[in-house]
Amino acid sequence: MSSFTVDVPAGPIWNQQDAEKKCPMVCAAHLGKWNGQWKTVIEGEMSVCGCTFDLPYTGSDSYTMDVLAGPIWNQDDSKEKCPVVCASYGGEWNGQWTTVIEGKMSVCGCTFKIK
Repeated sequence: MSSFTVDVPAGPIWNQQDAEKKCPMVCAAHLGKWNGQWKTVIEGEMSVCGCTFDLPYTGSDSYTMDVLAGPIWNQDDSKEKCPVVCASYGGEWNGQWTTVIEGKMSVCGCTFKIK
């Protein structure tokens, strides 16, 4: 099984004990697992949690996964948002997207290379 790690914004984290409460939830909300790492990126305002995403071995050199992207209004909007969202996770947009909560949340189909 391959994996990749992304720092996911978590709001302010004040100390290790606070990170141990918040980061597992933040990572789970993105379908990942906390790797024990965190850091403050804007003092008193924003920290990030190190989230690891496992990619099951499929016999292929890539893996596709839907990633939360906020609202996407139409195909033209997806062409602007999805490449950026997928790149933020270390992947590439595969051209697919779906609205999962009307007016609130869509997902982008992202392809990840297995190293």
